Amino acid sequence: MIQSNILLRYPSLRTFFNLRTNIAALSFVSCSIPLFLMGHVTMGIAFSLGSISCGFADTSSVTKYRIYDFLIALPLFFCISLGIEVVFPHSLLFVGSLAIVSFALFMLAVLTPRLGAIGFAAILLAIYAMLLHLDGRSVWLVPLWLTGGAMWYIFWQVLAIFFLPNQESKDILSDLYQVLAKKLMLHDQGFVLATDKNQLFIKSAQFRSQIATLSHTLEYRIHQQFCCGEDNAKLQDIYRFLKIAERINEQTRLMYFTSTPLLKQYNPQWLENIHYANQQISQYLAQVSVNNVHHLTLPEIDFKTLRQYQVAEEAQDEAITAHSFINKLDIIYLLLQELKNKATTIAITPQIVSKPIVLTWKWQDIVSKLVSQMTLKSSYFRHALRGTLSLTTGLIVVRSLNLDFGFWTLMTSLLILRPNLSMTWTRLLQRLTGTVCGLIMVGGLLHFQVSTDILPFVFCIAAVLFFHTSARHYGFAVFFVTLFVFAGFSLNGQGDNIMLPRLDNTVLGVFIPLIFVFILTPGWQKKSFPTQLSTTIKGYTDYLISFHLYLANKDPQHIEKLQRHFQDCVVYDTNLFDHWMGYLGEPQRNSQTSEHILLCSRSSNIILRILTQLNENKEKITLNNQIEAEIKSATHSLIQLQQLLQQTLNHTELFKHISKQEQLIYQSFTYIEDEIYRLDNNQLITLLAKEITLFLNAIDHQAQK
Repeated sequence: MIQSNILLRYPSLRTFFNLRTNIAALSFVSCSIPLFLMGHVTMGIAFSLGSISCGFADTSSVTKYRIYDFLIALPLFFCISLGIEVVFPHSLLFVGSLAIVSFALFMLAVLTPRLGAIGFAAILLAIYAMLLHLDGRSVWLVPLWLTGGAMWYIFWQVLAIFFLPNQESKDILSDLYQVLAKKLMLHDQGFVLATDKNQLFIKSAQFRSQIATLSHTLEYRIHQQFCCGEDNAKLQDIYRFLKIAERINEQTRLMYFTSTPLLKQYNPQWLENIHYANQQISQYLAQVSVNNVHHLTLPEIDFKTLRQYQVAEEAQDEAITAHSFINKLDIIYLLLQELKNKATTIAITPQIVSKPIVLTWKWQDIVSKLVSQMTLKSSYFRHALRGTLSLTTGLIVVRSLNLDFGFWTLMTSLLILRPNLSMTWTRLLQRLTGTVCGLIMVGGLLHFQVSTDILPFVFCIAAVLFFHTSARHYGFAVFFVTLFVFAGFSLNGQGDNIMLPRLDNTVLGVFIPLIFVFILTPGWQKKSFPTQLSTTIKGYTDYLISFHLYLANKDPQHIEKLQRHFQDCVVYDTNLFDHWMGYLGEPQRNSQTSEHILLCSRSSNIILRILTQLNENKEKITLNNQIEAEIKSATHSLIQLQQLLQQTLNHTELFKHISKQEQLIYQSFTYIEDEIYRLDNNQLITLLAKEITLFLNAIDHQAQK
């Protein structure tokens, strides 16, 4: 799966948010500068690198689990770095031990995502220990320095937990509302610009993917805290804000609008007023946080006047969509008013939350869990195998060629390796671009012979900027880390010698893991797309079955089940679009295949938008013979479609048959997007059945014979 899918499944992999980034940066600077000023350059670098590693290992949202993580990480860091110092002079032992230990550390992710993060951090620390090794130095020094840096990070993190409780969740929530604001502004473009609907869908879906990641990450954190007894009024308030954000996001899914020439000709002022109201709400959304919402002034918007605006008779039909947009905007405005209400206790729906390692685990269970994943069918095993082969191959090459600063090769391989080819290729390009740009800057600094008095500050500033960009803009993070490395080695008297080795080792480090990703089931997106599409269709089928049961009974038990299926549909549809984004990230792609995957994603999103409208109006819908017949027809078509997809998992056949009906499906898009706002609930269900049947016919190659 691609990146956002991984984050949806394992939210704790989202390591750095604002507070954690700031703590890591503060820990780094506070230990580096004093040691540099005292002349302990190597010790300062070691402390800094230990602090970085501990930052990568710190992923829990629950205080007591964080303590467990630190208690695991500190002795592990010390033992790993000590082991590197001991085996460093013995090449065969070094290669063999690196292979065994790195594989074991990669496989920790099987037990829990948090242990996986600790394992990754330990491997990174081992490479740092290789970089810092110096013949003749006591084997205890580097392990002590690296572990000391990790302890320094923990000290600052403890202070942050005590003085700024729940701040990380607040940071995520703030990010969520900012992305919601951007998405709302995007849907507003139809009022002022001639909008390409395909591009509008793509940009909107990108925001939906970000919103889904942030929302699921935050919900996961909150559920873990509630399950562990960390319930308080502020956490309840954060959860209330999250639920309102999800409702706002649901409304934006129904706000696609493109003004017609008639509306622009006869009612330009009305469109301008709607556009202005949307801008005000978007700007307010972008500023929302738990701490400041009671001090923010909600803009005054007269929705009654907007609705009663005199529309020219010639543009009455076109005005229906604009009125629908106003209604959704009004709902969002009312939801924003709810934010200012005092926090109330909210019932948390019980969920199964991944538990961290605990002392009550039996060794037999751990071994059984690990052994069950020892197959190429396991994504954990494949990733661990690729990582181990990349690191050991890199070490063999470095030792054989005696490369200067060769251990950068291993670090590069570790940092760019991702679970599939698409993600690894994207990371590779970002790593190369960031390194080249960083080396150009380094060349400038060398040319102007920057004073050694300034270098400690360059070292720290570059490191801080690296922390702030590493989670979101990897290319920029590589640029800053290149400056950071240059400053560190310059302080050690080796700055003039790093440019070519840095470039050589980066190039070597990016291509070694790429080779193993190609060899070991690269996970081509086009080949796995039919499976993802089948999963999405199954989600829609489950929802319609639950929807029918709800209309027949309308009891609370069915509402909860219906809502759960609806949320699954949202996730599956987002994953389908993410599949297309992943395909764009692959080194070899076909423009026609890209269009077909996007076509399926748009068709899925049309179905989801109709379901969203129905789900919102479910209480007003009364089951009758016509509605029951349409629901059964739509459900039957979906089941047929899923069965067909399971028989047509050959991607070549699927895309070939879609190609034959491509024009017809695009014509359907235009009709449905124009009509969805004009129809009542009964007509929406009829439209849903029509769209599903159309898509079924498009890929049913048997029907084409």
